[in-house]
Amino acid sequence: MDNKKQKNFGIEIKHEFHCTTPIQLRLFDLDTLGHVNNGVYFNLFDLAKSDYFEKVTGKPADPNNIKVLIANINCDFLAETLFNENIAVLTQTESIGEKSFKLVQALINTDTGQFKCICSQILVHFDPETRATSPVPQLWRDAISRFEQRPM
Repeated sequence: MDNKKQKNFGIEIKHEFHCTTPIQLRLFDLDTLGHVNNGVYFNLFDLAKSDYFEKVTGKPADPNNIKVLIANINCDFLAETLFNENIAVLTQTESIGEKSFKLVQALINTDTGQFKCICSQILVHFDPETRATSPVPQLWRDAISRFEQRPM
């Protein structure tokens, strides 16, 4: 989906998204006002994050191979999401640092292209043996660059 440089309520999407994860809402995802509960969005982003890592690596998502922690997460809610809407989560890596990378995700209505919310996360590579952050492996950098079709 080409939404490069699209602005949504002052939030600029810098790069094209190459990962689209269709989402099927469940009745219990709704609140008493009939729209998706704010807390549910993070579950949808986690589901799409697994899909993204599978597409980047070409392997099923496995917690033993994907050793990252969320250091920071922010979500801007732009419009309500209703049960009968066709929605998907777009995911991309915006940038990679020495020990972390920034993931950007957007929930959209696939019929209209309307952005419902945008989430940015700082994911830190973590070494479970030392219980400390560690450099993002070159293998990951290369795989993400290939998938995102740009140098990272």
